[in-house]
Amino acid sequence: MRIIGTLKGERESFKFYSFLKEEGIDASYDPLPSGDELYQFWIAHEDQIEIAKHWMEEFKKDSADPRFDTRAHPIDTEGIAAGAEEREERSLSALQSKHKRRPHMPLTRLIVLICALLFIWNGYQMSDLAKEKSGARFFGLTPLFMNLAYDAPNSYSLLVDFFSTHPVETPEELDSLPPEARAAFQKIDSLPVWIGMYGIMLEWPKSRGDLDAPMFVKLREGQVWRLITPCFMHGGFLHILFNMMWLWMLGRQVEERIKKWQYLSIMLIVGIVSNTLQYLMSGPLFVGYSGIICGLAGFIWIRQRVAPWEGYPLQRGTIIFLAIFIFGMMALQIVSFVLMRYNIANFPMNIANMAHISGALTGVLLGRIPFFSKGLL
Repeated sequence: MRIIGTLKGERESFKFYSFLKEEGIDASYDPLPSGDELYQFWIAHEDQIEIAKHWMEEFKKDSADPRFDTRAHPIDTEGIAAGAEEREERSLSALQSKHKRRPHMPLTRLIVLICALLFIWNGYQMSDLAKEKSGARFFGLTPLFMNLAYDAPNSYSLLVDFFSTHPVETPEELDSLPPEARAAFQKIDSLPVWIGMYGIMLEWPKSRGDLDAPMFVKLREGQVWRLITPCFMHGGFLHILFNMMWLWMLGRQVEERIKKWQYLSIMLIVGIVSNTLQYLMSGPLFVGYSGIICGLAGFIWIRQRVAPWEGYPLQRGTIIFLAIFIFGMMALQIVSFVLMRYNIANFPMNIANMAHISGALTGVLLGRIPFFSKGLL
């Protein structure tokens, strides 16, 4: 049973209620406690909700429309009165249940907490690297990143070891290292590392040899947690702030409407797919929850279309904003590629566009699968 809206006035409300009954729609209505003569309408069956909403919109436009004139028939006022108390209790129970559900959202809250803690932890490690004058900080190679990144090839560990004995203040000092140290650094830097198809295409044909670089090094060693853990790390305060704001808005909508295991499954599937495709495109140097966020947005968007009775409140303007952001960043990435490929300008774009696009498309696909529908046991 779902609320579809409210009407003002007892006479008007009863007229619409009578019309719904003649249309075979199982409905009931209750006065709101506000004292403004507002009545909320309940529809018993999910498959009648959309048509009932349609008729309510038409009734609000013109309640005098002859279509809403019903045959004079006896009104079961006693039945309505007898059921009023039961409906009021049901309405109160539903509202209380909704009130109890909303503040908790344990999975969404837990993810926000994990991301915040990892961000703080990583920040402390970056600070330690800065105190040690370790050049590993220029590549973001903190111990936490080395353990949670999608992949961490052996050359990364060699770089960290190298910088532990060769402190540098700025990236420019790498070019002024003593000859011996410089040769050691270049040797490590020349080791084959998967840099992603974007980097290979950018430097083609010089980068032809990079196609033979080892891939999925740590995953092949059994470190399967790396498939999802890059999502929980972030590169800066604004990065985590905006991602967590979007997660709070979108994640709660999904979590309150489906089972916890369904919600968790969606995030795991979207996270693994978007992380893997981002790795193939750009290599392992990426972090952030935005791929899953785009997946949640795609999931909600498609559920609004295939199952509108589930009541996802995401506004059309929000979807448009996210679409403009995703495709706008993709357009900038293309511009960046052209400018750098033909040596017109140095305009790098360090944004995980592949994660955004693949995450959104995966969310849309999952949204079309009944397995993730509301109320599945």
